[in-house]
Amino acid sequence: MLKEVYLDALRNREAKVARVKDGNYQSIISAASARWIPYEPAQTKCESAGIDSSWNKRAFQGLNLYVVDAVAVTSRNKVLAAEYEDEIADSARRDSLESKAMLMESLVAQKAAEKREADVICVDGSLVSRTNGKASSIAFEMVKRYGDSVFISKTSESRAQFGQMGSKAGDIYYYNHASKSAPGFSEPAPVKCEFANVYETYARLRPHTPAVRIEIVGSTVSAQDVKHLLDRLSYRSVGGYPYCLKLAHNNCKVSNEDIDKLVSIFSLHNEQGARDALNE
Repeated sequence: MLKEVYLDALRNREAKVARVKDGNYQSIISAASARWIPYEPAQTKCESAGIDSSWNKRAFQGLNLYVVDAVAVTSRNKVLAAEYEDEIADSARRDSLESKAMLMESLVAQKAAEKREADVICVDGSLVSRTNGKASSIAFEMVKRYGDSVFISKTSESRAQFGQMGSKAGDIYYYNHASKSAPGFSEPAPVKCEFANVYETYARLRPHTPAVRIEIVGSTVSAQDVKHLLDRLSYRSVGGYPYCLKLAHNNCKVSNEDIDKLVSIFSLHNEQGARDALNE
């Protein structure tokens, strides 16, 4: 089967790629270029903290072993706050575990801010996507806990800026191509969010690195505000990405191997799993 898939990709490569670069492509690239502000961040000494969360689970004949955790860690690899939950339950839905993870994230962000050891607190992902679809009471509580945190995404499907122009890809795709690998950022633009005033900007901290999407909470956000933020974020960044977020990811990731160890601790290793027939 895969052989046929590869052959199809080779035969129809140009046609499939051309679907993205259709008649609207050049006009969107021109619009992205017009909104891009070239800027080489001046590295400003700064202590940053990264926030990330993770979850994983294993099903056993109607039982579910799951782990959810979140951590706040500085760019010096000092853990400022951490939360976790491990449990055996009769239900562990994906959306429920993701909600637990987001709430834990907001709590560790609040605890990290209270310690006042970080000048900037960075959260992996988007505030807008975290609050979309949430009950008002939960969303407002999360926004309150996150405080002045900034939200940084390596990838994004948001089409808030070029969707009306018929974009086929996310806005970040066009900014990556329009900026031609040069450092800088897009003009900060307001994003629709029911629970907070949020501005987004796409930025590149170093030449020839991928752009990232940054969400900033505030009633107004100027280009000068973005420059000040990029100066601090670039101080300890690797490959154009804040090092504290990489450390946060490494500290909180719950791998399948971690689940295997918990399976043994809870003596579930003799229970048959749902995918045993596939040796997975």
